[in-house]
Amino acid sequence: MNAAFVSSFHCDDWALGLAAVAGNVAVASSSGRIHLLSKTLQTIGTLSAHSRSINKIKAVDLHTLASCSNDGTVKVWDARGNSETHAFSNARKLPFLSLDACCNMLVAGTELSGSDSELILWDLRKPTQPFRTFVDSHNDDITEARFHPSNRQLLLSGSTDGYVNIYDLSVPEEDDALLQVINFTSIHSANFLSPNRIYTLSHMETFAVHELNDHRTEEHVEPLPKEFGDVREKWGCEYVVDLQAPGYVFCGSNSKHQLKMYRFDPVVENFDFSSESPVYFPDAHGEEVVRDVLVLDNMVYTAGEDNLVKLWKAPCSVADTGAAFFGSAPQPVASTKQKEAKPESRQKHKKKKHKKDSKRFKPY
Repeated sequence: MNAAFVSSFHCDDWALGLAAVAGNVAVASSSGRIHLLSKTLQTIGTLSAHSRSINKIKAVDLHTLASCSNDGTVKVWDARGNSETHAFSNARKLPFLSLDACCNMLVAGTELSGSDSELILWDLRKPTQPFRTFVDSHNDDITEARFHPSNRQLLLSGSTDGYVNIYDLSVPEEDDALLQVINFTSIHSANFLSPNRIYTLSHMETFAVHELNDHRTEEHVEPLPKEFGDVREKWGCEYVVDLQAPGYVFCGSNSKHQLKMYRFDPVVENFDFSSESPVYFPDAHGEEVVRDVLVLDNMVYTAGEDNLVKLWKAPCSVADTGAAFFGSAPQPVASTKQKEAKPESRQKHKKKKHKKDSKRFKPY
């Protein structure tokens, strides 16, 4: 089955990220601009957001957008007036590589400098200083940061050091807040696949699914992960763009000028697509890498290194199923003063050093 191409928008440089905000589409570019477009990709406005490339953009709420950049800042924008409402940075002016937002909270991860990178959280209701800062949990670039969709006390971070960390934000001390360490390899993408399952995708296109530890107990035997290995041959691609969890996998092939979408069931975790009929996006972004995909109102938007954003009509129903799957509405993050720290006898997590894998995307 083929998706039908509808229209496109030409950015001033690589189109790197997509987000839905105020009923429209925001596009982040490697020039530091954010383009605000209608659902049909008509220009609404352009923000000169950052002085260097934007690495991630995320919707904060219905009308608010956040962006992080190589210029060492995280900024928040009101899409109704195209105006900046908050700007954050870190003391060492490190580039921000990862970003997530929910319930008036932002989290962003930095590039490595010296021996540590930084994972910083801000409460937009009290923006004068960071809500939390984790400086000892990763020793390489932090490429992923995600809030749990239905339990906002839980935070995930992933890094090119090979680890995915899970934190309990109600615990004040960094060492005690670290609930779980998943030892994988250089992380391209990681997220909560379901309420108690986590996926990891590496820069080498290896993929696995892991159990979220039961943080209500002191003793927990972590099951072995469900390993899928290198998925390029199995999924018929050269790289995986990302998982739209739960529901869809998007993967591409530069040599074939191809992008395709598979459906998956997050309950049975069936990622054997050999018998599946994918949805193809004809010619996609040519020989250039597809950097992001957005599913919105039964349409699919793709952003690529050919400087284009493309709008597609899928031949079947597509929808953001995350909220329905995870169920209950997310709870606000509690102050670290509202709960006592975990007991000192808590077992510490041991880490092994990884060789840093080469990143699959060319630098900006």
